[in-house]
Amino acid sequence: MKIVGHEFQGWVVTSKTDDLSFEEMQEIVSYISFPDVTSLDISVSEEMNRECDQRDPKTLASMPLDRVLPRSLPWLLAGILPGLVELNLSNLQGGPISEGDYISELSLFNSSNCPNLRVIRWNNRLGGCYFLRGKDMRTLGNLRELYVDNILCDWRFDKLFAPLMNQFFEENSIIQRFFFFACNSQLECVSMLGGKYITMGPVAAMIEFPQWALMRFVRRSPRLKWFRSELTEQNRQILSRERPEITFC
Repeated sequence: MKIVGHEFQGWVVTSKTDDLSFEEMQEIVSYISFPDVTSLDISVSEEMNRECDQRDPKTLASMPLDRVLPRSLPWLLAGILPGLVELNLSNLQGGPISEGDYISELSLFNSSNCPNLRVIRWNNRLGGCYFLRGKDMRTLGNLRELYVDNILCDWRFDKLFAPLMNQFFEENSIIQRFFFFACNSQLECVSMLGGKYITMGPVAAMIEFPQWALMRFVRRSPRLKWFRSELTEQNRQILSRERPEITFC
Protein backbone atom coordinates (compact mmCIF):
# COMPACT_ATOMS: atom_id res chain seq x y z
CA MET A 1 0.00 0.00 0.00
CA LYS A 2 1.38 3.39 -1.04
CA ILE A 3 -0.03 6.51 0.61
CA VAL A 4 -0.16 9.46 -1.80
CA GLY A 5 -1.53 12.95 -1.62
CA HIS A 6 0.42 14.03 1.48
CA GLU A 7 3.18 15.56 -0.62
CA PHE A 8 2.43 18.76 -2.52
CA GLN A 9 4.96 20.95 -4.33
CA GLY A 10 7.84 19.81 -2.13
CA TRP A 11 5.93 19.94 1.15
CA VAL A 12 4.15 17.40 3.30
CA VAL A 13 0.56 18.26 4.07
CA THR A 14 0.71 18.65 7.83
CA SER A 15 -1.45 19.84 10.67
CA LYS A 16 -0.49 21.41 13.98
CA THR A 17 -3.25 19.40 15.61
CA ASP A 18 -4.51 15.97 14.67
CA ASP A 19 -7.72 16.06 12.68
CA LEU A 20 -9.01 12.96 14.47
CA SER A 21 -9.22 12.32 18.19
CA PHE A 22 -7.93 9.07 19.66
CA GLU A 23 -11.52 8.04 20.39
CA GLU A 24 -12.51 8.62 16.76
CA MET A 25 -9.56 6.57 15.55
CA GLN A 26 -10.47 3.74 17.91
CA GLU A 27 -13.99 3.72 16.51
CA ILE A 28 -12.69 3.54 12.93
CA VAL A 29 -10.29 0.67 13.56
CA SER A 30 -13.03 -1.28 15.31
CA TYR A 31 -14.80 -1.88 11.99
CA ILE A 32 -12.11 -1.37 9.31
CA SER A 33 -9.22 -3.76 8.72
CA PHE A 34 -7.01 -4.73 5.78
CA PRO A 35 -5.27 -7.91 6.95
CA ASP A 36 -3.92 -8.79 3.49
CA VAL A 37 -1.84 -5.61 3.18
CA THR A 38 1.76 -6.50 4.06
CA SER A 39 3.64 -3.40 2.87
CA LEU A 40 3.01 0.26 3.74
CA ASP A 41 4.88 3.12 2.06
CA ILE A 42 4.29 6.58 3.56
CA SER A 43 7.58 7.96 2.26
CA VAL A 44 7.92 11.16 0.27
CA SER A 45 10.31 11.94 -2.57
CA GLU A 46 14.01 12.20 -1.83
CA GLU A 47 14.15 15.60 -3.54
CA MET A 48 12.55 17.06 -0.44
CA ASN A 49 15.78 16.42 1.45
CA ARG A 50 18.10 18.30 -0.86
CA GLU A 51 17.49 21.58 0.93
CA CYS A 52 18.30 19.85 4.22
CA ASP A 53 21.76 18.92 2.97
CA GLN A 54 22.52 22.60 2.47
CA ARG A 55 21.32 23.81 5.85
CA ASP A 56 23.69 25.30 8.38
CA PRO A 57 23.82 23.09 11.52
CA LYS A 58 23.58 26.25 13.60
CA THR A 59 20.06 26.95 12.35
CA LEU A 60 18.84 23.47 11.42
CA ALA A 61 16.56 22.99 14.42
CA SER A 62 14.98 26.41 13.95
CA MET A 63 13.72 25.45 10.50
CA PRO A 64 10.05 24.43 10.29
CA LEU A 65 9.13 20.78 10.64
CA ASP A 66 7.76 20.65 7.12
CA ARG A 67 7.84 16.88 6.71
CA VAL A 68 6.04 15.69 9.85
CA LEU A 69 2.76 13.88 9.27
CA PRO A 70 -0.31 14.58 11.38
CA ARG A 71 0.02 12.03 14.16
CA SER A 72 -3.42 10.62 13.44
CA LEU A 73 -2.33 9.21 10.05
CA PRO A 74 0.33 6.70 11.19
CA TRP A 75 -1.70 5.86 14.27
CA LEU A 76 -4.77 5.08 12.19
CA LEU A 77 -2.83 3.07 9.62
CA ALA A 78 -1.17 1.00 12.34
CA GLY A 79 -4.59 0.07 13.67
CA ILE A 80 -6.05 -1.16 10.38
CA LEU A 81 -3.07 -3.09 8.96
CA PRO A 82 -2.58 -6.09 11.28
CA GLY A 83 -0.70 -8.07 8.62
CA LEU A 84 1.96 -5.43 8.02
CA VAL A 85 5.44 -6.82 7.29
CA GLU A 86 7.30 -3.84 5.81
CA LEU A 87 7.04 -0.13 6.64
CA ASN A 88 8.68 2.77 4.77
CA LEU A 89 8.82 6.27 6.33
CA SER A 90 11.79 7.50 4.30
CA ASN A 91 12.40 11.24 3.86
CA LEU A 92 9.91 12.18 6.57
CA GLN A 93 11.02 14.12 9.60
CA GLY A 94 10.48 12.37 12.89
CA GLY A 95 8.84 14.48 15.59
CA PRO A 96 8.66 15.52 18.26
CA ILE A 97 5.81 17.80 17.38
CA SER A 98 6.12 19.66 20.69
CA GLU A 99 8.72 19.94 23.45
CA GLY A 100 8.76 16.87 25.68
CA ASP A 101 6.98 14.72 23.11
CA TYR A 102 8.97 11.50 22.72
CA ILE A 103 6.34 9.38 20.97
CA SER A 104 7.37 8.93 17.37
CA GLU A 105 5.46 7.94 14.28
CA LEU A 106 6.45 4.34 15.03
CA SER A 107 4.75 4.20 18.42
CA LEU A 108 1.63 2.29 17.43
CA PHE A 109 3.35 0.08 14.87
CA ASN A 110 3.92 -2.28 17.79
CA SER A 111 3.42 -5.95 18.52
CA SER A 112 -0.23 -5.46 19.45
CA ASN A 113 -1.21 -3.79 16.18
CA CYS A 114 1.43 -5.12 13.75
CA PRO A 115 2.90 -8.32 15.24
CA ASN A 116 4.44 -9.42 11.91
CA LEU A 117 6.37 -6.22 11.20
CA ARG A 118 9.79 -7.34 10.00
CA VAL A 119 11.31 -4.49 7.96
CA ILE A 120 11.45 -0.75 8.77
CA ARG A 121 12.94 1.82 6.41
CA TRP A 122 13.40 5.39 7.58
CA ASN A 123 16.18 6.71 5.36
CA ASN A 124 16.99 10.43 5.47
CA ARG A 125 15.32 10.85 8.85
CA LEU A 126 15.82 14.25 10.44
CA GLY A 127 14.74 14.42 14.06
CA GLY A 128 15.66 14.06 17.69
CA CYS A 129 18.07 11.62 19.29
CA TYR A 130 15.59 9.74 21.46
CA PHE A 131 14.88 7.61 18.40
CA LEU A 132 18.36 6.08 18.71
CA ARG A 133 17.24 4.24 21.84
CA GLY A 134 14.91 2.08 19.74
CA LYS A 135 12.19 2.05 22.36
CA ASP A 136 9.44 2.61 19.80
CA MET A 137 10.42 -0.74 18.29
CA ARG A 138 11.17 -2.77 21.40
CA THR A 139 7.94 -4.81 21.31
CA LEU A 140 8.51 -5.93 17.72
CA GLY A 141 9.73 -9.45 18.27
CA ASN A 142 9.78 -10.19 14.54
CA LEU A 143 11.76 -7.10 13.53
CA ARG A 144 14.77 -8.27 11.50
CA GLU A 145 15.75 -5.41 9.18
CA LEU A 146 16.29 -1.71 9.91
CA TYR A 147 17.43 0.80 7.30
CA VAL A 148 18.19 4.37 8.44
CA ASP A 149 20.69 5.61 5.86
CA ASN A 150 21.62 9.30 6.11
CA ILE A 151 19.88 9.65 9.45
CA LEU A 152 20.57 13.02 11.11
CA CYS A 153 20.06 13.20 14.87
CA ASP A 154 19.67 16.67 16.29
CA TRP A 155 19.26 16.97 20.07
CA ARG A 156 17.52 20.33 19.64
CA PHE A 157 14.41 18.56 18.37
CA ASP A 158 13.97 16.75 21.69
CA LYS A 159 15.83 18.89 24.21
CA LEU A 160 14.29 17.04 27.13
CA PHE A 161 16.58 14.12 26.31
CA ALA A 162 19.65 16.15 25.35
CA PRO A 163 21.54 15.12 28.53
CA LEU A 164 21.42 11.52 27.27
CA MET A 165 23.42 12.38 24.13
CA ASN A 166 26.76 11.58 25.73
CA GLN A 167 25.61 8.00 26.34
CA PHE A 168 25.79 7.42 22.59
CA PHE A 169 28.53 9.76 21.41
CA GLU A 170 31.08 9.96 24.24
CA GLU A 171 33.11 6.77 24.31
CA ASN A 172 33.93 6.93 28.02
CA SER A 173 30.65 8.28 29.37
CA ILE A 174 29.55 7.00 32.77
CA ILE A 175 26.50 5.33 31.20
CA GLN A 176 27.37 3.76 27.86
CA ARG A 177 24.62 3.06 25.37
CA PHE A 178 24.71 1.63 21.88
CA PHE A 179 22.39 2.42 18.98
CA PHE A 180 18.90 0.89 19.17
CA PHE A 181 19.73 -0.98 22.36
CA ALA A 182 16.04 -1.54 23.12
CA CYS A 183 15.36 -3.49 19.92
CA ASN A 184 18.69 -4.78 18.61
CA SER A 185 18.61 -8.35 19.93
CA GLN A 186 16.67 -9.72 16.94
CA LEU A 187 18.10 -7.51 14.19
CA GLU A 188 19.81 -9.32 11.32
CA CYS A 189 20.24 -6.60 8.65
CA VAL A 190 20.99 -2.99 9.55
CA SER A 191 22.08 -0.03 7.44
CA MET A 192 23.27 3.26 8.96
CA LEU A 193 25.25 4.55 6.01
CA GLY A 194 25.94 8.27 6.29
CA GLY A 195 24.62 8.60 9.85
CA LYS A 196 25.38 11.95 11.51
CA TYR A 197 24.50 13.90 14.64
CA ILE A 198 24.57 17.53 15.79
CA THR A 199 26.96 18.28 18.63
CA MET A 200 25.92 20.05 21.80
CA GLY A 201 27.55 23.28 22.90
CA PRO A 202 27.71 26.91 21.83
CA VAL A 203 28.87 26.03 18.31
CA ALA A 204 26.84 23.33 16.57
CA ALA A 205 28.60 20.97 14.21
CA MET A 206 27.43 18.05 12.09
CA ILE A 207 29.55 14.97 12.88
CA GLU A 208 29.58 11.45 11.45
CA PHE A 209 28.68 8.63 13.80
CA PRO A 210 31.94 7.66 15.57
CA GLN A 211 33.72 4.52 14.46
CA TRP A 212 33.76 3.14 17.99
CA ALA A 213 29.96 3.68 18.29
CA LEU A 214 29.32 1.71 15.09
CA MET A 215 31.63 -1.04 16.30
CA ARG A 216 29.92 -1.13 19.68
CA PHE A 217 26.56 -1.65 17.96
CA VAL A 218 27.91 -4.57 15.94
CA ARG A 219 29.45 -6.20 19.00
CA ARG A 220 26.23 -5.88 20.99
CA SER A 221 23.90 -7.22 18.28
CA PRO A 222 23.99 -11.01 18.64
CA ARG A 223 22.01 -11.98 15.51
CA LEU A 224 23.47 -9.47 13.09
CA LYS A 225 24.30 -10.94 9.66
CA TRP A 226 24.61 -7.85 7.42
CA PHE A 227 25.76 -4.33 8.29
CA ARG A 228 26.26 -1.27 6.12
CA SER A 229 27.87 1.88 7.49
CA GLU A 230 30.85 4.22 7.22
CA LEU A 231 33.16 1.80 9.02
CA THR A 232 36.74 2.05 7.81
CA GLU A 233 38.29 -0.93 6.09
CA GLN A 234 40.55 -1.49 9.08
CA ASN A 235 37.61 -1.62 11.48
CA ARG A 236 35.69 -3.91 9.15
CA GLN A 237 38.60 -6.31 9.20
CA ILE A 238 38.75 -6.21 13.00
CA LEU A 239 35.04 -6.96 13.29
CA SER A 240 35.21 -9.63 10.59
CA ARG A 241 37.71 -11.54 12.71
CA GLU A 242 35.46 -11.23 15.74
CA ARG A 243 32.18 -11.90 13.87
CA PRO A 244 32.96 -13.84 10.66
CA GLU A 245 29.26 -14.54 10.09
CA ILE A 246 28.56 -10.84 9.37
CA THR A 247 28.79 -9.31 5.88
CA PHE A 248 30.05 -5.73 6.02
CA CYS A 249 29.20 -3.28 3.24
